[in-house]
Amino acid sequence: MTAVGETGLWRDMREVPGSLRVTLERASGFDAVAGFLTRPGTRRIVLTGNGAAHYAGLAVWLAALAGTAGPELVAAPGGLLLSGRLAWREGDALLVISSSGELRDAIELLGREPQPYAVITASPESTLARGADAVALQHVASQRAVTHTQAYAGSIAAGLEIWARAAGDAGLAAAAASAPEAVDRSIAIAEAWAEEAVDALPVPSAGIALGSGSAWAGALEAALLLKEITRIPAEGVETREGATSAMFGLTCPSQLAVSLRAGADLLLDEAERLCAAAGATVVRCPSDPDADPRLAAVIALPATAALAAGLALRAGLDVDQPAWTDAYYETARVTERPGDPPPRAPRAAPAGR
Repeated sequence: MTAVGETGLWRDMREVPGSLRVTLERASGFDAVAGFLTRPGTRRIVLTGNGAAHYAGLAVWLAALAGTAGPELVAAPGGLLLSGRLAWREGDALLVISSSGELRDAIELLGREPQPYAVITASPESTLARGADAVALQHVASQRAVTHTQAYAGSIAAGLEIWARAAGDAGLAAAAASAPEAVDRSIAIAEAWAEEAVDALPVPSAGIALGSGSAWAGALEAALLLKEITRIPAEGVETREGATSAMFGLTCPSQLAVSLRAGADLLLDEAERLCAAAGATVVRCPSDPDADPRLAAVIALPATAALAAGLALRAGLDVDQPAWTDAYYETARVTERPGDPPPRAPRAAPAGR
């Protein structure tokens, strides 16, 4: 863990619990956004973002599926909305997740089809925040690496707490409140696990990541980390899909099957067995075993980030400023804003994160 611990990515990671505590204690704008989402006449909430922000939205949607109250919630990536392939209905409410508040897809959509919306962001002066009917703020203490840690985790925690308020779900509110401690424990577990675990792995050529429930959103983020940091093809899937489709391409030990557990999961046990039988190397990423399963997407982050970073360092790659950074900004952002934290260039994190 020594080399990974020296990266900006891991220094950002160590600050995630504190960043989450500030976000949840301040709860800035949480009631306003919850009130916006439950206005009279609201029938469907469309939750959108790009990349990791979309996965954060999926984590909220998956938690909502486990509940019994609240309006219908749909999570859709920003590009789907911008393409016009989602038909807007009477009674729709739009909730955007964008830590920068400059998500190109949402800004272009709202410019073309103006409508009321709320936003979860770390940037109160951003384009999306300035135009929103309600703004919930998450706290990002610092960002040394292009890859998000604090913003991704904060989006999930804020989204879960806002949904708990909107749906009147006291159990979900308690789960969200426990996130800082659960992530803190998961970081300690990941640090004890990562160095030896990564050193024992073959040089990877591809990977899949598997998870059930909210861990499915974590699996999507794990695959993204393998792609953007380790620079290998990777696919994130729900556990059953991993056992019935994603494992078809696994043929050799250089292909990883990364499993994320959220409580007892017999389907995950079966999927791991099938992936190993196909020839892949199964990597079980640990996290706080006592955490609420609805936090699976966020507590998986320390181990999956450590895995991706460790493999990248072994390959001689730049963990904090990957080679794709400039091309991504050209696609994802509408503007650059003064004060954005620059890792090496005058840019902030990708707008979708």
